[in-house]
Amino acid sequence: EPEPPATRGEECPWDSGDLDLELLQHAPRSEEAAQLSRRVLLRGLLRRQRLGMESDVPTVVRLWALGRWAQCRDAMLISEAFAFATGCWGALQEARANAGWPGEGGAAEGTEEEEDEAPDWPAQEEALFGMFAELEFWRLQPRDLLSPWVPPQLLACHLAARCRQLDEHQQSLFQDSCDNLKEINRLRHLISQLSAKLEVVDVRSVQSTQKQTEVVDTLRTLR
Repeated sequence: EPEPPATRGEECPWDSGDLDLELLQHAPRSEEAAQLSRRVLLRGLLRRQRLGMESDVPTVVRLWALGRWAQCRDAMLISEAFAFATGCWGALQEARANAGWPGEGGAAEGTEEEEDEAPDWPAQEEALFGMFAELEFWRLQPRDLLSPWVPPQLLACHLAARCRQLDEHQQSLFQDSCDNLKEINRLRHLISQLSAKLEVVDVRSVQSTQKQTEVVDTLRTLR
């Protein structure tokens, strides 16, 4: 009888956690090996996140660097990595909301010792934002960005980049239009010159025909 899929998946030492993700730093530098390492890394990070084991922001950010995501060009893999990063961002915002703020929303004031032990939320947000920044998220489909857990700064950067691209495209079209208009005017001038020359040729042709007729008449008279 075949084993259930979950049992078969545990046979992989990466999935079972027998192999530490830190070992990925020794993977070859080829693109094929890097792609495989990124997939293994994502599966390992998702497993840790699902089990709530070593899924804190500093650990995730440290392991994330093993994927060398700035060199990834696979849109599908980037989409999966982006989804994981948005999940981390959402989990951080949820933890931040649950922690509450001293003196706000009815939360009780904490002691100085508790405040010192509180997570550094801005630093963790900055670290997670660095994960997003390593991804070429412009390769993503627009639907991938439709998530409440996408950092607003990222969307602003995406919109700014798109606006810049559209502006550059518009300037290119404007320049092409100006060049085409110049070429059209040059061709019109050339056509005008050719038409004038053709009229001159027509006049000379008529004159030549008239002279030929006169010569023929003269020759007939002499006969």
